[in-house]
Amino acid sequence: MSNRTKAVFYARVSTEDQAREGFSIQAQIEGIEDYAKRNNMEIVKRYIDEGASGKNISGRPEMKRLLKDMQSNEFGTIIVYKIDRIARKSKDALEIAERCKEANVSLISLKENFDFATPIGNIVFQMMSNFSEFERNSIIDRGKMGMTQRAKQGYFNGGRVFGFESVNKELVVNKEEAHVIRLIFDYAEQELGYKAIVSRINAMGYKTKRGCDFSINTIKTILDNPIYIGKILFNMYENWSEKHRKGKNEDYILADGKHKAIITIEQWDRVQKSRKKRSHRPAQSHAPFILSGLIKCPKCGYDMVPGLSKGSNGKKYRYYVCGLFHNKGSNACSAHSIRAERAEEYVFNELKRIVSEPYVLSQIIENINQQRIQAKTPINEEINILCSKLNKVETRISNITNQLMDDPSLVSIFKPKLKELMEEQSTLHNKIESLNSELEEYDITPIDDQALIHLLSDLEKVIRDADSEKQKALLRLIIMDIQINKEAPRRVSRQVEKVNLHFDFTLEALEAQSLDLLDAIRPEYISQLKHGCLKIKMVKD
Repeated sequence: MSNRTKAVFYARVSTEDQAREGFSIQAQIEGIEDYAKRNNMEIVKRYIDEGASGKNISGRPEMKRLLKDMQSNEFGTIIVYKIDRIARKSKDALEIAERCKEANVSLISLKENFDFATPIGNIVFQMMSNFSEFERNSIIDRGKMGMTQRAKQGYFNGGRVFGFESVNKELVVNKEEAHVIRLIFDYAEQELGYKAIVSRINAMGYKTKRGCDFSINTIKTILDNPIYIGKILFNMYENWSEKHRKGKNEDYILADGKHKAIITIEQWDRVQKSRKKRSHRPAQSHAPFILSGLIKCPKCGYDMVPGLSKGSNGKKYRYYVCGLFHNKGSNACSAHSIRAERAEEYVFNELKRIVSEPYVLSQIIENINQQRIQAKTPINEEINILCSKLNKVETRISNITNQLMDDPSLVSIFKPKLKELMEEQSTLHNKIESLNSELEEYDITPIDDQALIHLLSDLEKVIRDADSEKQKALLRLIIMDIQINKEAPRRVSRQVEKVNLHFDFTLEALEAQSLDLLDAIRPEYISQLKHGCLKIKMVKD
């Protein structure tokens, strides 16, 4: 029996790292495998994030898989090439280190030559994590300084902007797209609303830079952008990936650009004045739209979003309407509206019925458990098909290679085909790897119906009494989606057809608000969840 220590390794490289320091994935793998060999370790799994930033964990699928597998007891050591491969932010690095400690897994870095599970290693780890974050922030600051200076001089800092092409780092007007920009500003000057503009532009067949239909947000962005009057706007928002529009910067740069304007400053001023006049906030409904995002459009499958309609008596009615129609107009889809009160009442009655009739819930859970068992079948079938294709491709590569070894003069004839086959081989390998990763995400553990009934017994009342945000969070734990009728018969109107449940009470799905509410209902469940011993293993469809 082998006494070798079972270990895994984690490797990561971003494009910036590779350009700056030559941190190729292959170099990391070779260094780690050599270390494992010298220290009597058996590498049982490999986790590799290529082209992934160390900014946070969310954008690194292999790191997330490693953290999940850490609980399996299949390995006792994680090896990395350098500690900043784990994370660039000290907060994330310390969180990963803490999870290693809880799972009794050692964390070893080749470059720093430390086992960070030891007390002295932990102190060094914290210091180096802080230094990695400082280094990353310094790189960002230096890059931002150069971009700020360029913006002040009137140069564009890169990216795709409709109406222009970037040629040798300078903006050049795209005549066809400039025509669309002028149309949009002309319509806005005529005081057409965003939706009316979107409908007209899409009906004419115009597309965005990405080849998509225009949306309300696209039109707003164009009308907000002073680049079309020859200005350069830079650094209006800071930390966009984390704060989005909340990170608005008051000290942004607005400078005269080196590029040509598409519209005049006079038209810009008229349009902004018209938009300001129209920008009064419409009266909002006091009743929340708790099912937005759960109801699906019966035609395109897009999420349904809130909508208001005014009756002949002046009374406002709440509806859910197709999000695609709302954003891109009638050219993209139809409203397929459903009265909000009717949909919400149906859903609450359905939840109440399920809780009050254990037999119904048991039947639902039995169906879900059956689906879970069968969920891997189509993926396994697809993997088998791809493996069969891969075998054929590899056989053809081998045959061509043998022919070339026998007669090298055939290289010019077979080279294009060999290149094509090797590209196909690589594509098939990637697809198989991706599907295998998808398989590992599936949890086929059956749901315990008695435990679930116990959990849901007070849930309906809590949802009714909670505020709108908490209602939304909890409903998303229980409901996968809501299907409605495509047709709306006269005097009957559109109805809910089906509520698909999934009971996703995994820690990943529990938001802070829903976690607090569940804690109020069944505090012992939250404790079990956090310690990984809850018997209810909920579905993730």
